[in-house]
Amino acid sequence: MIRQGSDEYHPNVFLSDVINDCSRNSSIEGKIFRQLEDVASQRVADIDYEQQIARWNEYQELLGKIDKKCSRQAGVRLSRNVKHNLKTFTEVSITGLGFIALTALMSMVGSFTMNNIYGIIGSAIALGFVGWQSFIRLHHPSMINFKCSPVLHIDEFAYMRQAIKGIPPLVEHDPIVRLPILEMDIPRVWIGQRGMLKFMDSLSDLKLEDEENSDETKRIP
Repeated sequence: MIRQGSDEYHPNVFLSDVINDCSRNSSIEGKIFRQLEDVASQRVADIDYEQQIARWNEYQELLGKIDKKCSRQAGVRLSRNVKHNLKTFTEVSITGLGFIALTALMSMVGSFTMNNIYGIIGSAIALGFVGWQSFIRLHHPSMINFKCSPVLHIDEFAYMRQAIKGIPPLVEHDPIVRLPILEMDIPRVWIGQRGMLKFMDSLSDLKLEDEENSDETKRIP
């Protein structure tokens, strides 16, 4: 494997080497990197949301196989790094924003009292940040962007620590291998409509009270 810098393996060279090795190896595990590259490079129409979701799920299943393999191998860890642009209010965000807003208000009052222009500007910026974070959590985007940037963390010193005692922690600096990135954009309204249609379909399994009574009547001889 060839490194780029000091702690990151060049992804194209690394994957090319692995794929070439996979072509000579017929095992299912050996072809996993080729499958990842093939799924990530699939061309799907922007408006074909079902196909985008199917490709995303297939990609996650392949990552699940790699993650399962990593759990059996010492010194290797997979991070999926899945991100999206949909922000919501949680206990952590409410506590954090509330603390920043309260601190900014107290700072602004003190700055006005002391006639400190820099304190007023800093407090106003902090309040603006709280207002912006609250706005994006109250007004959700129409298109939800999902991005998966999987990374393999390889601990070079996992086996070294087993043989050599007393290695300083500062020596450890895990190199990484970046796997192909996958993105998709799904309209929020479309997801809601699909969820509602699925729920409406599930209502067809419910039996009305009159139908249950008629079934019981038929069973009585």
